[in-house]
Amino acid sequence: MSDVRAVHGGFGPRQPLPVRVEPLIGESTGSFVNRLAHGQGLHLDELLTRVGFGQASRDVQRVRAYPQITEMYVNRLGLEYLATLSGLSVQALRDALPSLEQRHLLPEGEEAVWKWPWTLREGHLVPLCSGCELSLGVAETAWMISPGRWRMCVRHLEWTDDSRGSGSAAVSLERVPETVPAWHQGESLRQQFGDAGGQLFADAFQVAVYWWTHLPDTERWVQRAWSAGLEARNARAAPVVVLPEAARLAQRMVDFEQLGEQDCSAREKWLAGVQRDMAVWDVDAWVGRQPLLAWLQRHHDRSARSGSLGSSRTEQPVGGLRLPGGHKQNAQLVRPLGEFSCLPWQLGQPACSM
Repeated sequence: MSDVRAVHGGFGPRQPLPVRVEPLIGESTGSFVNRLAHGQGLHLDELLTRVGFGQASRDVQRVRAYPQITEMYVNRLGLEYLATLSGLSVQALRDALPSLEQRHLLPEGEEAVWKWPWTLREGHLVPLCSGCELSLGVAETAWMISPGRWRMCVRHLEWTDDSRGSGSAAVSLERVPETVPAWHQGESLRQQFGDAGGQLFADAFQVAVYWWTHLPDTERWVQRAWSAGLEARNARAAPVVVLPEAARLAQRMVDFEQLGEQDCSAREKWLAGVQRDMAVWDVDAWVGRQPLLAWLQRHHDRSARSGSLGSSRTEQPVGGLRLPGGHKQNAQLVRPLGEFSCLPWQLGQPACSM
């Protein structure tokens, strides 16, 4: 094993561990440290004492499960120790591992410190696609810091999420291929319209979540869930099954925002067009209208209702889009998709609270 001074004696590691392990871009610190330990033939709890001081459970099995349930945070000195152990520079670790950014470091002190709090400070822990793990030569599950509770790998047609159930965390999309172009549609809107495109896609997703929550037995969504090997009424299935409709609705919302006039007649005409889509999708018209009306109330023309939410619009439109207040900016940050919508409900809420 490498020449390592006793951390508890106030020194810390002097040389890298013998087996090099490369961090993955976007990986959680806990996942990387876990893989680094396993690369040396150590368990996580056996490596942690080399990174610094910390309070861990006395249950060894619980400690070894930390990387899939929470994130590891360190202070500046702990980061330096980790850099030495991994044989990488501090900057190289920071470039790869989001939780090592300056804003996430624990308070300064004379000793190296690490913590595994109950909740992540930012994002969700979602496993890397198994196909990506194979291509990168990663021999075990790598946990990524994801903006939302799920990730899609369009290269390997695999969907992963932060589900901690007994089933597999990976869902094959080979039997629900329509989900992939829907994902690309969201990315295209962000590229074309910047934050505004991402926010409209978030709005459309929120509307689709409302529909699914009230109408989980809609035939096309049930069939997609079954094709993907998911339980149709499980909230885990919702993002997979509603994404195609959300993408179509997002384009409809872009069309609305690009209208020269957004008066009552224009809104009714737009709503009628969406209702025709809903008829094709077998979404009940009365239920389906409710979130659309809520969205229109927040996106009407500024002249329609002075002083309302719709009158506070972004001053720098991108691609002709100027969205109302109620949207958070920087849709690429590590936050759940729903946080960038002006619609307040979230996936997992009961229908009666929406």
